[in-house]
Amino acid sequence: MPHTPISIVIRTLDAAETLGAVLAGLDCDIGDQCIVVDSGSTDGTVELARRHGAEIVPIRKDEFTYGRALNRGFAAARHDWVLSLSAHTVPADLGFLAAYRRAVRRFPDAVTAAVGPILGEFDAALSGGITYFEGDDLRRGFGFGAGNPNSLYRRSAWIRRPFDEEIGGGEDLQWYFDALKAGEQVAAVHAARVHYRNRRSMRAFYRKGRVDYRAMARFFEPHRPSLAGIVVRAAKLALYVPLGRVDWAGAKGSLAHCVGNWVEARALAAAPSTTRSR
Repeated sequence: MPHTPISIVIRTLDAAETLGAVLAGLDCDIGDQCIVVDSGSTDGTVELARRHGAEIVPIRKDEFTYGRALNRGFAAARHDWVLSLSAHTVPADLGFLAAYRRAVRRFPDAVTAAVGPILGEFDAALSGGITYFEGDDLRRGFGFGAGNPNSLYRRSAWIRRPFDEEIGGGEDLQWYFDALKAGEQVAAVHAARVHYRNRRSMRAFYRKGRVDYRAMARFFEPHRPSLAGIVVRAAKLALYVPLGRVDWAGAKGSLAHCVGNWVEARALAAAPSTTRSR
């Protein structure tokens, strides 16, 4: 069976606390390529990446956007398939990359991108199999957390359609919907799962919650959170922390992200003239 090498692109900024676990969890094979696009880390992130054999592509903070950083990394990629991975998404299984390799060998030519589940403290996903999306299939989302923190692309398709460098978030959803509009397919590889282990501040999670909700609302009708739902989530988190299912930092971040979703949902509802790009 022919080997399928993969180029891995990871965007970083002061991510030493989690990057080591991400890199250690990758079942890299001979020929795989790891690229770290760093926007000015000062906590040893770059040194850590180099010790793991990663190639470093720097980008200045004043020119950083999510799309631009990915485009820089993809430009340095050597292989036909490029995996966009977050510095905070730790592979959930030892055969993480192997799951993508098996899927690539099964993909029809129409598949130009694939996503794996990004698992939070409440999330569950199928343990295997592939789901194909085409046309309007994504109007309700993937059914689990998914996007550029764990997403595989056919590099030839990226060359034709680079990531949007101007939008502040949602460059992954923009790419998927443009691909579907062009008659391509996006696949979900259920076995390629990662755990989300971000340790940013509650303020940063709140801002990310607003940005994420705004990005989703451009393409489909996301679930609209409620105050009652936030209270229920807080109660679950209070239970899960002593059980060890989530740590305190993760619980605070999850709650702040949910509050950001709620605030942004209310802001969008109060501005009915807001239109979506799709």
